[in-house]
Amino acid sequence: MLAAMASSPWRTLRAQSVEATASDRREAMVRVARDIMRAARFCALITRDANTGSAARTIDPAPPDSTMVVRFVTNPRSRKVKQLAADPRVALYYFDASAQRYATLYGRARAIRDPAEKARRWYEGWTPFYPQREHDATLYEVLPERIELVSPGDSVVGDSISWATPTIRFPARRGRQ
Repeated sequence: MLAAMASSPWRTLRAQSVEATASDRREAMVRVARDIMRAARFCALITRDANTGSAARTIDPAPPDSTMVVRFVTNPRSRKVKQLAADPRVALYYFDASAQRYATLYGRARAIRDPAEKARRWYEGWTPFYPQREHDATLYEVLPERIELVSPGDSVVGDSISWATPTIRFPARRGRQ
């Protein structure tokens, strides 16, 4: 379930319980990932581009929901929209400089086109930038496949030899992109 679990010290969990389960470890890692995402606020959206390779830009996403789905909005005329139409695979890279930790969420982006669903999923922080959101904003959600994270202060560290990063894997979502 979790990559590099054997090599991570997990001192925090072990102090609470010698027999911390894989579920406990996963929940702890998800909490750490959420905290990093909240502390960083902004992230880099990394897409794939047929002409230039990878393309990265800073975005202001909504906080992740209870299933770690992250939503963001963009101008429908931006190159992001074209890139995501061609290849929905993305990475969202969050870096919390104050604590020297990061989380990278890998997944697939899908446009939310239904007006009612778009209204339900809208993050009010976007409104000043998209006053005509019905026409001038494309809403996306990123369905997570995995999150890699490092947070030394939380004892979430990579393998000491290979630097393999602790990873949370999410089950495939049926019926969605």
